[in-house]
Amino acid sequence: MVLIGKEDYFYRRLKQDVYSTGLLYDNSVVFFGFASQKDLAYLYSRASLYVFPSFIEGFGLPGLEAMSFDLPVISSSTSSLPEILGKAAIYFDPKDKDKMVSKMEKVLKDKRLREEMIRRGREQINKFSWNNCARETLKIYEGVK
Repeated sequence: MVLIGKEDYFYRRLKQDVYSTGLLYDNSVVFFGFASQKDLAYLYSRASLYVFPSFIEGFGLPGLEAMSFDLPVISSSTSSLPEILGKAAIYFDPKDKDKMVSKMEKVLKDKRLREEMIRRGREQINKFSWNNCARETLKIYEGVK
């Protein structure tokens, strides 16, 4: 498992929690730290699964980004994530780590499910583009005149 994020209070707290379990000693958890766009592309292209255990999310761009690399996405069911990721992701309560782990195991073990999630992910990302965002934003501005 590779954990990516800037070195802030929450990231340091997560590191401390993982250190206390001893998981770092067998290399099953890697704290990558901040990742550039190039680093992210490299990591996404080598991953088997993207897990998005967010409690609060404004939009959910990382999940869509992972889908663009043909990764199945398992996401928390909080805030905007179900609306943004749609039926392409599988959801869990971010407070229930056992459910999260069982969903991860299921997707990693079930090849048909993985393929279906990848197909749905491709469909989901086609619903979003920066050009569409700009057009829709312009329509709103023009309507306010």
